[in-house]
Amino acid sequence: MVLQDFQEQAKHKELSSLRTLNVMAAVIITVLGFVFEFAYHDAYILSSGLLLSTVFTINYYLSVYNRWVKNRFTNVTYFSIFLMHGWAVYVTYLRNFQIEFLLPVALSTFIFSLIFDKFYKSFLFIFVVTTSMLLLMLYSGKWSYHYTIAIASIYSGSILVDAILKRKNEYHREIEHKEEQYSTLVENMNDGLLYLDKDLHITFVNDRFCEITGYLKDEVINKHVLSIYPVGLQTKNALKFFDQLSLGKNARMESEIMRSNGKSIWIQMAGASFKVNHKITGNFRVVYADITTLKNTQEQLKKREEGYRTFIGQSAVGIWRAEFNPPVSIEASMPEQIEQILYSGTIEECNDFMAKMYGFQSERDIIGKNVLDFFKLSNLTTIEKVNERISYFVSNNYRIENGESKEIDNKGQSRYILNNIIGIIENNQLVRTWGVQTDITERKKTEKELLQTNQELDTFFYKASHDLKGPLASILGIVNLARLEETDNELNQYLGMIESSTLKLDNTLLELIELARTRKGVSKLNPVNMNILTDEVLYSLKHMNGLGDIIFKKEIAKDCHIISDQLLLQSILQNLIHNAINYRSTDAPWIKISVSKNAHAVEIEVADNGKGIPPEIKDKVFNMFYRGHPDSSGSGLGLFIVKNAVDKLQGKITFESGINMGTCFKVTLPYLSNEN
Repeated sequence: MVLQDFQEQAKHKELSSLRTLNVMAAVIITVLGFVFEFAYHDAYILSSGLLLSTVFTINYYLSVYNRWVKNRFTNVTYFSIFLMHGWAVYVTYLRNFQIEFLLPVALSTFIFSLIFDKFYKSFLFIFVVTTSMLLLMLYSGKWSYHYTIAIASIYSGSILVDAILKRKNEYHREIEHKEEQYSTLVENMNDGLLYLDKDLHITFVNDRFCEITGYLKDEVINKHVLSIYPVGLQTKNALKFFDQLSLGKNARMESEIMRSNGKSIWIQMAGASFKVNHKITGNFRVVYADITTLKNTQEQLKKREEGYRTFIGQSAVGIWRAEFNPPVSIEASMPEQIEQILYSGTIEECNDFMAKMYGFQSERDIIGKNVLDFFKLSNLTTIEKVNERISYFVSNNYRIENGESKEIDNKGQSRYILNNIIGIIENNQLVRTWGVQTDITERKKTEKELLQTNQELDTFFYKASHDLKGPLASILGIVNLARLEETDNELNQYLGMIESSTLKLDNTLLELIELARTRKGVSKLNPVNMNILTDEVLYSLKHMNGLGDIIFKKEIAKDCHIISDQLLLQSILQNLIHNAINYRSTDAPWIKISVSKNAHAVEIEVADNGKGIPPEIKDKVFNMFYRGHPDSSGSGLGLFIVKNAVDKLQGKITFESGINMGTCFKVTLPYLSNEN
């Protein structure tokens, strides 16, 4: 459209110039005709001049009213100029080539040669006029040597004309190049471009506009621009937009338009009135940018923002965000970072739950306060506590994970808080922190009550087991006395059954006492010689049936010492070896006990070639009172006691087993110290 406007303007200016040239030529020829008539009384010159001026005048009117002449007016004017100079040569010939006639003809020839758009036309014009005069001079015998200057000047003027026309052509080529660049820019720009006439009809669109709207160029050219807008509010807004343009003002707005498939899209319009020589022409130029994706993204962001706000507001945990202005350099020293965090940080966001956790009404009571005031709100009033918490935060890579703290709200109530804080680092600077705080006061109370209850149960459990040992010992004593006084075989059989059941109950009470002891945790850590401890355990089990049939293999160094609780280690070994004896193989049974140490832990293995553990019960063997074999005479507490003891020693226990292929229990215990 711009190129069309420029071309139309250029054609209009060229047409106006040619019309002016024709009118001026007609006037000059008429004036010269009357001058010659007055000076020389030559009626033929006057009549031929008037005839020629009539031709120029007719050209002018035909260029206005006749389309054929208008479209070819340049060539018509070129022909008229040839006629005019032919008349001038003829007049010069009639006046015997007087110098006062010859020089004006030469000057006019040079000047009018610049009108032609091509050099060959200009040169042809000069050649025809000059050669015609030269031939007439020779024909009439009027040649004079001083005419040589005028004739030579006309011929040599063609060289100057050539240079001028070359510059003119270069200028036109530069214009064409710029026009081509502009055309390429218009057709390849990312935004749609359209031009409207004063009635808001579309006169030009680029390819990008067609891509945005889905219309073909032929479908929108000459249509009213509002035909692509949805009916309703958007049309009214668009009218306001174009009203601004009609007033000569630049306008910008966002609007919906209809694609050719009936689907609406969002575009951003930027328009201006088209001006020529700083005058408003009534035409408009509008740029369309497709912002549908941007609008959709904004809508999604809005929904996410609403979801985020809802989540933050409805969360049952305290959430807050602090911004640091200026940011805190992570390369600064610890005291400098602590000071900057305290005084440059501001709480910019938190939820109501956070505020109520500290006894306040709403988030407004906390937002805007700096970090130091925030610590004061939580009653960490001593600078030592404040520095300790921030120092830990900085040294732990600007994060705190599940850190517990005891704080006091503004009502003086103690609260236990679980803190999770993460710092955001950008360009080696701490710019903000996010914090999530959970009030675990009730959980702490419950844990304390549960711990106290467990301690009471353990104490009751331990005392009850011990108290039951006395009556059982009495029963066994009575059974032994009864055997001494009675020799009746049937009665002795009953007494044996009582004794067996009592011993079984006594063994169960021993295991329960051992369990109660292991549940109390690590009592005392001492160096333990594993070789000696293993021998003591084996000695304590010498009363078990079938012990003499078993081959024991020990792989323990004589000086193998570990730091641990001897009673818990003894319980582990005793129960594992006890189980291995109970479920021994009937054919050449063996039990291997090994202890090894590495850089991080101690490994204890108890392996046998016994009955093994069926795959379907492997997940249950550590359960309390679970007995995997129907013929088991145990209480089902042995492996449960082992698991508790291993847990108290912060270790882990695994096993591998197969039916009639034996079992291998592996206990891994870390190195412990009094600090652990």
